[in-house]
Amino acid sequence: MDAAFATIDRGITDLADVDLAVLTTEQIGRGILAMQSHIDRERVIQARWMAEGKQRGLFTASGHRDGAAWLAAKGKTSVGTAKKQAGLSDAMAATPALADAVAAGTISPDTAEALQPTLASNHSGNVADLIDACAGATPAEARTAGSEFQLLYPPEGQTAADREHELRKKRFLRFRRRGDGLTDIEGCVPDLDARTIEEALRAIANKTGRDDRTYEQRLADALVQLCDAYNRGEVKGGRSNLPTVLITIDINDLNGTTNGPGYTSRGDVIPAEAVRNLCDNADIVRILLNDSMPLDIGRDGRLATAEQWKALVARDGGCRMDGCTMPPEWCQVDHILEWEAEYGPTDIDWLVLFCVYHHHVRHRPGVRLIGDANNLSIQFPDGRIVPLPPRGPTHKHKKDNPGDQSGAGDQGTLFGDTAA
Repeated sequence: MDAAFATIDRGITDLADVDLAVLTTEQIGRGILAMQSHIDRERVIQARWMAEGKQRGLFTASGHRDGAAWLAAKGKTSVGTAKKQAGLSDAMAATPALADAVAAGTISPDTAEALQPTLASNHSGNVADLIDACAGATPAEARTAGSEFQLLYPPEGQTAADREHELRKKRFLRFRRRGDGLTDIEGCVPDLDARTIEEALRAIANKTGRDDRTYEQRLADALVQLCDAYNRGEVKGGRSNLPTVLITIDINDLNGTTNGPGYTSRGDVIPAEAVRNLCDNADIVRILLNDSMPLDIGRDGRLATAEQWKALVARDGGCRMDGCTMPPEWCQVDHILEWEAEYGPTDIDWLVLFCVYHHHVRHRPGVRLIGDANNLSIQFPDGRIVPLPPRGPTHKHKKDNPGDQSGAGDQGTLFGDTAA
């Protein structure tokens, strides 16, 4: 064992001694990715060692609660990092198929760790199918796939209402004083409740204007403001100024013909049963994709309408740039055919969501968009073409381009449901 670690140390020393100034930009990029591959491989090996250590009682024998606590203390790393590694170890030990996929490099350690809650849950599905479906997926994509998997394959005999009840039983909120004048607030609620809380706090936080607080600090202050106002009997505007959570769900799932999930604008997977319950107190906004009149205003206005914004959120789900996870609330509406230079229309097929950064990238010299919003790609100055597919249902456009007067038929129906 010592000889193996000595070999690793020599390799790391050799890498540290490389003169970066003589390398090309391409070599720098290749080196970064190669090092990440080696880091991932070492994480996999460490996870296996941790599983063996857990089996032998290494961590509890030394007075620590579990492997994460032991690694954080002994390895001088953060508790968050230690918990991620312990989660990876538990997931690999419990699911050999996952361990094989991680060892083969088809699933990254972070993606495997993101699948752990699903793999540890009670379900009736074949985990091998889930693992195969997540080959090459990001952790966020794996979490979404895991949520969908649990909805598709509930435990035998469990109804959608039973599952919703079981989820809600797991909710909690606790306060733990740290002893340094601060208190940790820890909690767990169903995804839809979490989104409702965040949207309400975000609405309060945004009223305070621009300042030097982080987004997380603004949410914390908003929570205190809300509770303080309630304690003083001054909570106002609750029914007249409802926070909005936009949920997209197929009409057949909504009415109970089928049981597919809904999706929030942030990508949360919401069980159909929860959406149906929510609709008792929600404003339902129906967006018909086979009749584009409410979604196409041509040159009559430059800015997207409220109806177009809801359709954009449902279709794009956030920034359309490849790999960007910026939510729609932090995005800007961009004309695919520029309003001034290309006389572009404000029609749903020719509008797209980009975050502020990627909106600027899209308008850099030599960068151009190809196609309409339903089949969009971006071409960079070096000739690379990157597809930018929508995340949600698309609106079948009636015109191949703004000047074409021929019809193109109908396509499905999209339903956006707003609820507080």
